[in-house]
Amino acid sequence: MPGEVKRDSQWPLMIALFAINIFWGGSFVANAIALKSIGPIEIASLRFFIAAPLLAAATYLWKGKDIFKFDIKDLGTIIIMALTGVTLQYVIQVTAQEYTTANNASLLINTSVFFIIFLSALFLNEKLSRWRIVGSVVGFLGVAVLVTKGSLSFDLSHSTGDIMILVCAVLWSVYSIYGKKIASKYHPLTVLNYMFIIGTICLIPFYLLTPHLPITSIPLDAIGAIVFLAIFCSIIAYLVYNVALERMDASKVGLYIYFVPLSTIVLSWLILGETMSMATIGGGLMVLLGMYLAEIKDHNNSSN
Repeated sequence: MPGEVKRDSQWPLMIALFAINIFWGGSFVANAIALKSIGPIEIASLRFFIAAPLLAAATYLWKGKDIFKFDIKDLGTIIIMALTGVTLQYVIQVTAQEYTTANNASLLINTSVFFIIFLSALFLNEKLSRWRIVGSVVGFLGVAVLVTKGSLSFDLSHSTGDIMILVCAVLWSVYSIYGKKIASKYHPLTVLNYMFIIGTICLIPFYLLTPHLPITSIPLDAIGAIVFLAIFCSIIAYLVYNVALERMDASKVGLYIYFVPLSTIVLSWLILGETMSMATIGGGLMVLLGMYLAEIKDHNNSSN
């Protein structure tokens, strides 16, 4: 069947989406490492000071100068994507980790899935199916079990940071919707380069107006964390995400963010020595069940 061929061709992209959400889960660990020695604005800024020029140079060498051509009428959309997906997203997100835990942050950023699903139905006319809603709820409950270690309760002392992460979730959903609107019009590298360039330029005032260390004084572990954030969490992850927005429903792409807290907890165990519990295993299984219901079950139901 035609639908089956299309789905088979999406498997490499689905695997890539899984991989980049592991990177994004690792970003919370990387932020935590870097925050021990440098400030949040410094982390967000240096991440894109590295990523933007590196991506632009690689794109030029790979695709040539024609890849940078775009319709000036789409500049407003790209500016919105730059602000919601780069500048405000990471200034707020990394700052929030000074006031909340990495686990709380990795849970609350997942609320963007709900915003994406309903905004996609409202503005992109994507199908709001029963299984996609059920899968989203099951996956979110799995995330809640993961990050609260089965207690399903939150530490109210982290409320300031939690609210900031919720703002990030809204910003990410707006980025995803606007990205979907122009995804089919340009090569993903075109949009990504302009988004990174504009977003990075907007970060410069934040960087200059806040305290920061000389580059040569930054500890090696913080430098390693920033390089990881720049290459794996920015260049590679955003490219895959934008390609996915071009080829898949925005609401379906958004569901993969449920792997972020799972990878955060596993990587925290491996790198930071944090323990894993039965709640971690149970929550992880619920995340996978939610993905199955929203992705596989939804596809099978629509094919019948």
